[in-house]
Amino acid sequence: MLLTVHIAATVGLLGADLALLALGMAGARGADPRTVYPAAHLLGSSLAAPLAVLSLATGLLLARLSSWGLLRYWWVTIKLAITVGLTSLLLAVLVPGLSGMADLATGPTPQLITNAQRLRFTVAPAAAALLLALSLVLATSKPRWRVVRVPAISRRGR
Repeated sequence: MLLTVHIAATVGLLGADLALLALGMAGARGADPRTVYPAAHLLGSSLAAPLAVLSLATGLLLARLSSWGLLRYWWVTIKLAITVGLTSLLLAVLVPGLSGMADLATGPTPQLITNAQRLRFTVAPAAAALLLALSLVLATSKPRWRVVRVPAISRRGR
């Protein structure tokens, strides 16, 4: 059951991220910012953020409760780093940034949104989609590379 929730959350996050990418591309191509950025903020805060947290939480639980372990295999460690990094960036940078863009576009005095601002909200979801796809490839292929543990040096041997 936990594995099913984890897979559903992660694949759902990838879908939400691709929708954010589509909105970012629409914004970069000149679509009305009063439509694009409020929708992107709603999608990011109401769907992507909870899915990212759920994916991270279930992934941590699976790693702790299964024989794969949290830091025993490289693929698990890499997936953990990707998920922690993407979740942190989503919560700390992307969602607040989309909120700011939505406010710029729909505020009492709408402001011009620059091409650089528009491009940032296209590149971020594209990079996230690539990292999520890598995470899914690692999860399905499960390479057997183990994390090498270096034995502690004995004090008696000195």
